[in-house]
Formats: sequence, structure tokens, C-alpha cells
Amino acid sequence: MRAQVLSPLNIIIALILAFLIGAIVMWISGFSPIASYSSMLLTPLSDPVYSLSALAFSAPIVLTGLTFAVGLKAGLFNIGAEGQVYMGALGAVIAAYLARDFAALPLAFGLGLALAVLWSALPALLKLWRGVNEVVSTIMMNWIAYWIVIMAVSTALSNPLQPEESVKMPEAARLTPLIPGTDFTLAVPLAYGTAAVIFVFLKYSVWGYRMSVSGHNPLAAKSYGIKPERAVLIAFAIGALTAGLAGILQVVARPPSYSLMRNLANVYGIGFDGITAAMLGRGHPLGVIFAAIFLGVMQEGARHMQIEAGTPFEFVRVIQGLIILLLAVQILRKI
Repeated sequence: MRAQVLSPLNIIIALILAFLIGAIVMWISGFSPIASYSSMLLTPLSDPVYSLSALAFSAPIVLTGLTFAVGLKAGLFNIGAEGQVYMGALGAVIAAYLARDFAALPLAFGLGLALAVLWSALPALLKLWRGVNEVVSTIMMNWIAYWIVIMAVSTALSNPLQPEESVKMPEAARLTPLIPGTDFTLAVPLAYGTAAVIFVFLKYSVWGYRMSVSGHNPLAAKSYGIKPERAVLIAFAIGALTAGLAGILQVVARPPSYSLMRNLANVYGIGFDGITAAMLGRGHPLGVIFAAIFLGVMQEGARHMQIEAGTPFEFVRVIQGLIILLLAVQILRKI
């Protein structure tokens, strides 16, 4: 199945319609669209601290956006980033439980990435061996991961001093803010750097070329000696690594908690935000960065919108949902 990428005009139309429909819903609900959008989109840019916070919000979205974008290159609609984020975060929490010094940091990356890749292996193998649609299998794996991690954080990995969260990452193993008084940690340049590496891999490497050819036309790829099955495995593996990294960084590099909330509030939805970023970025790794920054501004702005305009922050989710819906409708019209 060839992945469909929308034109910039299609994306602009979807954004305009999403914000217009959102404004109508706000007005009907008794909130001011002008005040809401002003505080959502302009306030985060009015202060360096707010702007850096928006960049911090964008970092995990970049990584999960790469999961979906790499899948598109291989002709996949891999929406399993959400579950793989949970597993990456779980690996980091297990590391915090096992080690109480700097050793927890490399252990967190090792365990988190391993769990994320293992979690993506089942839908990948089901796709190759039984022809199971990756959309169905990854959705199922997302929910299984959610409840497994909820159970782990609520029982064996809970913090006895603060039951609403998991055990904390040891202070020696935390990636603290690069700029004091902000949320800007090493997670931001690491996420953007990962996107740059993925871009180089897809554009200039042999395997990147093979993935693109396989995603565009599997039959033609086979005629040139390219095995689409390998492209699928590599796409799933790379996507799992970036999504798992997003989950790890939410634990080791997200102040002030440096832990996993019992309800998974600090990781919930990141995988689905990545789908929005990938669609807005037209499946291009560098485009995902700019789209993720835009979504990061919206997330940071949601807090100011609630304070300044009195508008519930859930309206940001409404608008993001509308963006995905409108983009999906246009993609379906092209198929």
C-alpha cells in the first residue's frame, strides 16, 4: 500500500477548517475564540521561558512523529508509537527501581529501547507472516501496553512516599534543565538530532532507498532484488526506537517529577500527537520537527488559555482531533 502524502495546500486548508470549527465550538460553549486563540498561540511566544517550555513539549512529539513518518516511507500506517512510548517509560522506571545512582541512566536507555523494540516485534511479525493489518494490531498493542504499565506503576514500581507516581529517577541519573528555571533539557536537542539522523538515513543510505522503493511499489522493489519484508522490519524497529526514546526521556529528562505518573498522564497521548505531527510535516523528518514545535506551542498555550481566557485546556485536544480528521478525509479522497 502506497502511503499518501498531502500537499501543503491541503494541510493549510485542514488547519484553517480545524481552527474555524474549533472557534465555533468555543463560541457555542460560551468562550471567546479570539481570547482563547490569542492566549494559546501568542502567549507561549511572548516569553523565553514559555517558548522553551513549548520546545520541551515538542521533543517527544518529534520522536513519535518519526515513528509514523518512517512507517509511511515503508508503506505502513504504524500507529503503535503510543504503546511503545509506554514501554520505553516502563524500562526507565524499572532502571530507577534497580539502580540508585548514575548507572540508572544507561540502564534506562538500554531497558527502555529493548522493551519498545520487543513490543513492536509482534505486529511486525503478524504483518509479515499472517498479513495482519498493522493498524489493527498496533491499536491492540497500545491498549495492552497501557494496562500493563498502569499495573506496574500502581504496584511493584510505585513510590511509597508518593503513591500517585512511580519510583523517581535517581538525582545522579537525571538530565536536568540546560537553562535553569526552564523545562529545556537535553531531550530537546536529542530529539531534533534524531530527526536529522533519520533524514540522512532515509535520503542517503542504501536501506533508506530500499525502504522508499518498497513503500512506493513492493512489486517493483522485488523485481530489483529488494525484499519488502526487510523494509517492514527495519521500519518497525526504527519506529520503536524513536518512540521508546520518547518514553525514556519523559522519565529521565522531564522536570520536576522525573517519574511516571500512576495514570500515565505525562506520557499519555504522545504517540497520537506524533501522528498529527507526521501528517502536518508531510512524512518528512525535518517537517515533523516544525509540526511538533507548532503542537508544542499549542500544548504550552493550553495552560495559558485556561488561566487567561478561562477556556478548558481540552479544547486543544479537540482542535488536534479535528486536524487529524480533516487530514484523514483528504487522504481518503486521494486513495
